[in-house]
Amino acid sequence: MHSHTLRSRSAWVLLGLLPVLLSACGVEHAESTKPAASPTARTSKAKGASTRVGQGVSLLDRAGAAVGKEPVHMDIAITDSLGNIDSVMTMAADPLNQEFEGTTQSTMSGLSGADAVTVVGKFIAIGSRYWAESTPPGGGWHEGTSHPGDPFPLGELLPYLINVHGIPGKFIRGHTTVGVSATLDSHGVRLMEQYAATRSISPAQQIINSIVFNVWTDPDHRPREIQLTEHCVQEGHPYQVYETILYYDWGVGVHVANPT
Repeated sequence: MHSHTLRSRSAWVLLGLLPVLLSACGVEHAESTKPAASPTARTSKAKGASTRVGQGVSLLDRAGAAVGKEPVHMDIAITDSLGNIDSVMTMAADPLNQEFEGTTQSTMSGLSGADAVTVVGKFIAIGSRYWAESTPPGGGWHEGTSHPGDPFPLGELLPYLINVHGIPGKFIRGHTTVGVSATLDSHGVRLMEQYAATRSISPAQQIINSIVFNVWTDPDHRPREIQLTEHCVQEGHPYQVYETILYYDWGVGVHVANPT
């Protein structure tokens, strides 16, 4: 991964233009020229998937419905198997009132591990407006327009799941959970690529070969933890990107203000 690509990606993400580090892989999938499935096709496929895998998809469906209905706080971490990405984020989101805020710190380097750069930033978003600052480059708050989204668009991905199966639950910050693992089919992978591309956080010349994720939900069907593993290739180098999202303080209000 070229260092100048990483600098530009760090600057975009950590200036806080959007509180989304999804996905760390890129946009040149082998099937990217094919059109996305129509809404009708997605609905049909979702029903078929529910019939095939039963309870697993039902749990994910309920989790997808729970996201976006109340405020939530998140801790997000991203690393890769090469050791050249180390990003952490704290985020508070109120999707109903369109208020978001968070802090980020990310250290990235090239494939050789040299020329690392660390960026620390803060962001605030209210409606379609955002404010962000970072060091480097510094210079105070920057303002722009954006459309915040969930760090992991679970509801949109439900129609594209394969190999859905249960995994052991665990205690997460005092909450009991049940676990589900799933793999995205080629349409789902392409959707993830497009989701990342619209936020300008996907380095060029990267390919996602596959994405596997695990979701743990509490008795109220709220996600408590999501783990993603993305199997990627860039310039002939295969590697994996690991992302963990911890959800907590569901229902705790988020109140942010214009920082300027």
